Amino acid sequence: MLVVAYLMLSAHAGSSSVAEHPRPYAGHPVFDLRVGVDRLDDLSHPYLCAQGLPTGWLAIEACGTGAGFLHHDDAPDMAHFRAKGKVLDVGEGRLNATLMPGLGFAEVQRTADRPGFQFGQAKEPDPIEAAGAEASLSLQGRYWVDPGARTYVTGVIDGGAALIPAAPDVFGRGGPVVPFASVTVGFGF
Repeated sequence: MLVVAYLMLSAHAGSSSVAEHPRPYAGHPVFDLRVGVDRLDDLSHPYLCAQGLPTGWLAIEACGTGAGFLHHDDAPDMAHFRAKGKVLDVGEGRLNATLMPGLGFAEVQRTADRPGFQFGQAKEPDPIEAAGAEASLSLQGRYWVDPGARTYVTGVIDGGAALIPAAPDVFGRGGPVVPFASVTVGFGF
């Protein structure tokens, strides 16, 4: 009997009765900002992603170098604008991982960005940008850092493909299917 009491006391002494689970402001993550890479051929500008989550299962995301918005440099870019839906969410304590497929559109460019998006076939003899539909799959990890679990650090791996009919005209090579992949890290609340 004394051994059982000792084991119970030892087990209780090493544990905490306070569980630490994320308690975000809206009951789910709301916004995150990330930086990373999407390709290795042009690293002149950082690759940025901003993601808003209006609900616990839906995310709206924009990614790119900010061409035409943050800078007007004569540099190639691939920008993404998509909606993502949560299909799987696993976690333990302050750590969780989410799998989210996405649909949206992408724009490719080989020089400075122009206003608007050029969907469909090329309408000029030497186009510098083109846009088309995309599908993606994202794996996002979060670690809720503060004691109240209101802010988090995050990492995302994205991959997918865009169907851009005028991409071969813009790049001078390849086909209309443009694969992409990126790795980003950042913070959110």
